[in-house]
Amino acid sequence: MQDNTMKIRTISALDTYVVRHPVLRPGRPIETCAMGGDDREDTIHLGAFDVVNDQLVGVATLLVENSPYFPGQKGAQLRGMAVLPSHHRKGIGAELVKALEDLARHRKDEILWMNARVSAQLFYSALGYKEIGPVFDIDPIGPHYVMYRSL
Repeated sequence: MQDNTMKIRTISALDTYVVRHPVLRPGRPIETCAMGGDDREDTIHLGAFDVVNDQLVGVATLLVENSPYFPGQKGAQLRGMAVLPSHHRKGIGAELVKALEDLARHRKDEILWMNARVSAQLFYSALGYKEIGPVFDIDPIGPHYVMYRSL
């Protein structure tokens, strides 16, 4: 999807709320969009913009964070991945993940992992990610898998 109508660039943590709120925290206070590690200096937030409307339509965050499943390997965690429903199935999410993978590889990270909603499992599997460990619940969001891929 990375063509002349869609651009991915770095954004601030606060900018992510425009997409995080309606997609990941609907009906909850805007403050719930804040995620641990958002404001660390080594955290990277990416936004996918529809350049026709200059509209932010997708977001994803990359944290320097080792996975408890892979001790001793340099890890990066994907968090806050969201695409507005009006822009689903256009490849935007896949492009955001690919951009974060490229950034993680550049930093010499070895594992990229995330707590993926069960509803997103097929999306991440199609991108080469695997589940590890049992399904677990993040209250009040719901069931998740830990998913990962080696870089």
